[in-house]
Amino acid sequence: MLIVSTRQEAPDGFRNMTEEEIANDFLAIDTDKNYFITKNEWMIHFIKFYEKDLESLDAEGPDSIMLKIQELSDEFDKIDIDGNFQIDFLEFKEFYAKNVYISE
Repeated sequence: MLIVSTRQEAPDGFRNMTEEEIANDFLAIDTDKNYFITKNEWMIHFIKFYEKDLESLDAEGPDSIMLKIQELSDEFDKIDIDGNFQIDFLEFKEFYAKNVYISE
């Protein structure tokens, strides 16, 4: 299980991802394998997760998917430090190393 947090330390029961794990996640999102993640690749990758949990989305309300899409878009913009509308590996690694944790 993965969590995203703004804490500087991994919460109990979680650890920082290794560089290899981060690289594997990057390559899973980079579907055209050009070593950049576009916003479209980012959005499609994560929207697929919401498809598996429609019951929770329905419970949150009729506009919940739109809110999730906006959150994904905002997160992409936050990770795209140089503002060139794509995430390179260094930007991705910087974000994941500080904000994404995996259960032990």
